Amino acid sequence: MMPQINVSPSLFSQLQGLAEPFVDTPETVIQRCVEFYLSNATIHKATDKAPEATAASSSDGGYMTFHPDNAPDLTFTRPVSIELEGKTFDKGSLYWNPLLFELVRQAGTKGIKGDKLKQMLLCNYMDGEADPTAGYRFIKEAGLSVQGQAANPAWKTIYHLVKTLGFSLDVVFVWEDKPKAANPGKTARMRYTP
Repeated sequence: MMPQINVSPSLFSQLQGLAEPFVDTPETVIQRCVEFYLSNATIHKATDKAPEATAASSSDGGYMTFHPDNAPDLTFTRPVSIELEGKTFDKGSLYWNPLLFELVRQAGTKGIKGDKLKQMLLCNYMDGEADPTAGYRFIKEAGLSVQGQAANPAWKTIYHLVKTLGFSLDVVFVWEDKPKAANPGKTARMRYTP
């Protein structure tokens, strides 16, 4: 008999957010999460403790800085500056999902498509054009549609893509001044350079 596990409703809800409808089962989602963790295990073995936020410093414009491997809770955040591979995003694109969609577009432009690209995605996607009313954005260069995500799962996929593609990324973001935000009204930065 197969072992059975119980998960909290909140964890189950997070797993549902990572699942591809009509394709994934709880087991396939958990398997993908385990594979992602194992593929990044060397990063975690390098130190006994995950990198933490560093204090605000004048060299970072007075921002809190976080290592992208140890992102803070991004609920109620919005980017105020995004630089990907030296290209600065315009004001109208300063959201987590446009960054995610741009990374998928660039992967497709570099010829990374099909199963290879799908293995890089830690979010919902569908082949071809999917229903935009369900939050999907068709990315012609990649030949698939990617579903928009909340800030935290969007960042997980963004960072995974950036590392896999070997891109540099610099994001400055701000928490809304809300009681449930991790750092209300504060500004922070995450940078990745391959």
